[in-house]
Amino acid sequence: MNLLKFIFRLFSFLYPYKLHQKLIGYKNIFYSLWIRNFVGHLGEHSWIFYPCSLQGGGQKNVSIGDYTTIQGTSILGCWTKYGNQDFPNASITIGNHCCIGEYNHITACNKITIGDGLLTGRYVIISDNSHGGLSEKESIIEPAKRDLKSKGEVVIGNNVWLGDKVAVLAGVHIGNNVIVAANAVVTKDLPDNCIAAGVPARVVKKNYKK
Repeated sequence: MNLLKFIFRLFSFLYPYKLHQKLIGYKNIFYSLWIRNFVGHLGEHSWIFYPCSLQGGGQKNVSIGDYTTIQGTSILGCWTKYGNQDFPNASITIGNHCCIGEYNHITACNKITIGDGLLTGRYVIISDNSHGGLSEKESIIEPAKRDLKSKGEVVIGNNVWLGDKVAVLAGVHIGNNVIVAANAVVTKDLPDNCIAAGVPARVVKKNYKK
């Protein structure tokens, strides 16, 4: 064990952490230049870090604005087809100056529109759909084989901050300048300039900017 520690300590001088970070940065630049050819639009000075999974066949219906970063291990699922279902108008639109955290999952069979300046933590899910409903007929079908259903589009305003592990569900509209606390599940609309928390998410402070 002491020998291994010595070897890796020696290796750390040959391959310092700052060099490691720089090489990862170059990898993400090359990855972004490659993956931008598979989405509908990736704006100027925007980056998609390695790896990102493009699912659902509708990646050309994904539009990302300028100066936006999508961290690695994220999923963009734009479902234009699922089983025997067709969703030709499914789309994901992400604005300018957004920072999408690691392990985020954005999935649409309807429409998701995200404004400018969004910041998300890790493990955030934004979804306009679910696998089936609550009927007895559907309950005996394997979840992955149930039809996709949407209760409506998701709209997220400008300068919104979604904490770690937040879930934003179908049909929800989130206003401008909203903070959603970690682990919250947003099932209903949230007005401008508020802080929301809980399961389901509720407004805990209004007009916090004043």
